[in-house]
Amino acid sequence: METDPVETVLQAVAHALHGDYDHALTLIQPLIDEGPGSTYATLCVLAHVASRPAREQYGPGHMFAVDVQGPDGPGSVDELPPALRFAARFIAAKANGDDDTAMALFHTVAEHADTHCTGDLAAAISVVFDMATAAAGQLVIARFPQTDDPS
Repeated sequence: METDPVETVLQAVAHALHGDYDHALTLIQPLIDEGPGSTYATLCVLAHVASRPAREQYGPGHMFAVDVQGPDGPGSVDELPPALRFAARFIAAKANGDDDTAMALFHTVAEHADTHCTGDLAAAISVVFDMATAAAGQLVIARFPQTDDPS
């Protein structure tokens, strides 16, 4: 019986939340190895997880954008490192339901990585995965707040 890829990605995020990052990556690696379609689908699931806290906070119909704040105030998304820039733009596009932009972003980074034999795609996947893991952590904290009262 085949494992559901969405379930695999969610299990990977859960393992990362529990500190087992290496196992998390071994879970999603076969999805990446399947090729561009599966890689894109994996990124879409991760983007959905990464954007969930914002989507829950602001609700349907809200448009999401990348807000860059630096030590000297507002900055440009163009100032971000490439993998982080991709992740921020990709997650925002998916949160907005803009599949055309998300697909274009994916193809740009994937083609560049393939053409120039770089680790750009791997770095981008890693950042999106990290953002999904951080967002999942926020969701857990929101649903199960810690109290100082042990009783």
